[in-house]
Amino acid sequence: MEDIKDIIADILKKLSLFSELNAAAIKELAGLAEERIFHKGETIFEESTTGRSILGIVSGEVRITQMAKVSGEETLTVLKKGDFFGEMALLEDLPRSATAIAHSDTFMLEISREKFLRFIEKDPVSGVKILFTLAKILSERLREADIKIKAFVNLSQWI
Repeated sequence: MEDIKDIIADILKKLSLFSELNAAAIKELAGLAEERIFHKGETIFEESTTGRSILGIVSGEVRITQMAKVSGEETLTVLKKGDFFGEMALLEDLPRSATAIAHSDTFMLEISREKFLRFIEKDPVSGVKILFTLAKILSERLREADIKIKAFVNLSQWI
């Protein structure tokens, strides 16, 4: 019978953030991950609360939103199986920039900032791989945000 740590390791290696890691590093991370279940509509975390962890989606969907003064809740994106979010909490001890809500019943794995930092101290080679992958992903997300901002600015000229 497969150990729960092996099952979690199989899940983690499917997340893009950990795709460059070897089997031993993945297994080590699996021991740090906590299982989390959220039901449709349940808030995972709120904008402006202090971020302390990253979450990877095993099944289900998560809606990332921000509150706008005029229109209320605005959906920024809907994340699916294999995606992760909350990654800025790994890099900085600042409030969350958005709210995360379970868009459907969702099963996730969560790794705290504290455990993650201990992991990269213990295994700096894996830490560099994760942080480099994270930098590429954040760069992609920034490019997407730039496109949306440019479209918004162009649209606002006509209003």
